[in-house]
Amino acid sequence: MKRKTLVGATALAMSAAMVAAGCSAGGQNTQGPSGPKVQEGSVVVDKDGSLSKGPAADVPGSRKGGNINVIFRQDSAHYDPAWTNSSPDQTLQEMLYRRLTMYKIDNGKKILVGDLATNTGETTDGGKTWKFTLKDGVKYADGSPISTKDIKYAVSRSFAPKFAQGFPYLQTWLADSDDFTKVYPGVYEAGKQLGDDKVETPDDKTIIFKFNKPRPDLPFAVELGTAVPVPQAKDAKDAQDQDAAAIAAICSGPYKVVAHDVDKSLKLVRNDKWDPASDAIRHQYADTYSFEFGPQIDAVTDRLSASAGDDKNSVGSYSAVAPAKLATVMNDPKLKQQVIDTPTTQVNVYSINNTRVTDINVRKALLVAFPKEAARLQNGGPYYGDYATTLGSPSLLGWSKYDLPGVTDVDPKGDPEKAKKMLTDAGKLGYEISLGYTQTPTSEKEALAVADGLEKGGFKVNKLPMQSKTFLNAREQFNNNLDLYWYAWAPDWPTGATVYGELYDGRKVGDGRPNNSHFKNDAVNSELDRIMQIVDPAEQGKAFNELDKKIMEQVPAIPYVYQRRQLMVGSNVGGGAADAHDVLNLNSLFLKS
Repeated sequence: MKRKTLVGATALAMSAAMVAAGCSAGGQNTQGPSGPKVQEGSVVVDKDGSLSKGPAADVPGSRKGGNINVIFRQDSAHYDPAWTNSSPDQTLQEMLYRRLTMYKIDNGKKILVGDLATNTGETTDGGKTWKFTLKDGVKYADGSPISTKDIKYAVSRSFAPKFAQGFPYLQTWLADSDDFTKVYPGVYEAGKQLGDDKVETPDDKTIIFKFNKPRPDLPFAVELGTAVPVPQAKDAKDAQDQDAAAIAAICSGPYKVVAHDVDKSLKLVRNDKWDPASDAIRHQYADTYSFEFGPQIDAVTDRLSASAGDDKNSVGSYSAVAPAKLATVMNDPKLKQQVIDTPTTQVNVYSINNTRVTDINVRKALLVAFPKEAARLQNGGPYYGDYATTLGSPSLLGWSKYDLPGVTDVDPKGDPEKAKKMLTDAGKLGYEISLGYTQTPTSEKEALAVADGLEKGGFKVNKLPMQSKTFLNAREQFNNNLDLYWYAWAPDWPTGATVYGELYDGRKVGDGRPNNSHFKNDAVNSELDRIMQIVDPAEQGKAFNELDKKIMEQVPAIPYVYQRRQLMVGSNVGGGAADAHDVLNLNSLFLKS
């Protein structure tokens, strides 16, 4: 899951190009289970706007026409961009809604460019004030012009408590407080928009953001849904979440919604008011997109593998190769050509509830006993990803592998004898662990493997199977009955600000907060505050990497894998590649015939 969540001030905006994160776009001619690897790539920030001009370069072999079917296990819970926080939802909404900035991918390299804006923003005071200028002629699907006043209104509405699930970076920074709703409750409750001392729109093409301290990461934050323009007159509020007409009213991308049957289907058609000359990122190859919600991953894999009838024109939007079928698919030369095997920016961990498991010796024993190899095998083995030893992804700016004896040098098979000795020495042999997991076939198998490894290491494991919704709710509650549970996190942009500042800040422990390991350490909090103010991106990245090591000394969680993802398309679909969110790039797809 990509969520997120919350605060940061790094300085990518201070340089036009820099080494940062890399989720490779992968390719249809994929490698074997040992590759591709998660690796550091580069992010270019288009300060001068030279890379922000449209139209986007054509995908080789592309053609126009036809309908592409998108098969996905579940409908989006929200279509209002202020709510959105997951990778699949972001990818879908980027077809519908433009925003100030956005990523485009060029040969696996992320490039942050101006989307509605002419560039990625301008600052003359180190990031305290940011100015954006809209491109000429940008419009909504009904032909009305997009105004910077619509962006100011959108940001003002995003402060409302109802949007707490969405990305709160802009709100946090403008209010200069994590508890931003107490500073300004949003336009619905306040009855007025943010003042010009926070967001100023001197004319319909100019917007100026003003902060009390430098926010060099702003060009990344305005790529998220909170900066999607919403005209006040078209704000349908709750209806905008699901109603097709309400969604269509604010569409500005190459496609617009014409029909939505909740939890069943969604239909997109071309937006004829979208101007490719103003868009450096998107395409408009297919006439329509038809989304089908409900089929689970095994069924999706079978349908795309067979590619019978309309399924040859179908894709799986998130992850479409079932773990149990990976070997079969990847060893078939024909099917392998339909797969995009891509590293991601996501790190999967098993969070330890530090509120319940207070003894660091027990937490270290859990890490030592944890059977990474057996658990990963249930998810497809090496195709699932490389074994993780750090809390941050190798894709983060400044990441490097470090050595921490007893933590980073543990055998992926687990070391049960060593774990038992550690528990015995601590007087905790037979320590009871409540293992929470979801009742899906893969998760059930993984939980059995984890429990078996921990029990061999001297723990008594109580397995607590739950439905997905129950599990997520339980995990996100501070007072839960779980000791150990799976968690995944991808940064909202390629720096440590949206990882360590969210997951391991002890001041962010509470119901619904991302620090669900409940890790609290005053020294770490102080170091986070210091690092967040470092302007130089290389220096900040190095400091975050050192902080990773400092946090891991306390073992708040067990790093598991740096995840890879296998995306799949039907035999007649071309242009398959991963986007900036490690999800299938729907904007690059076309039908071969």
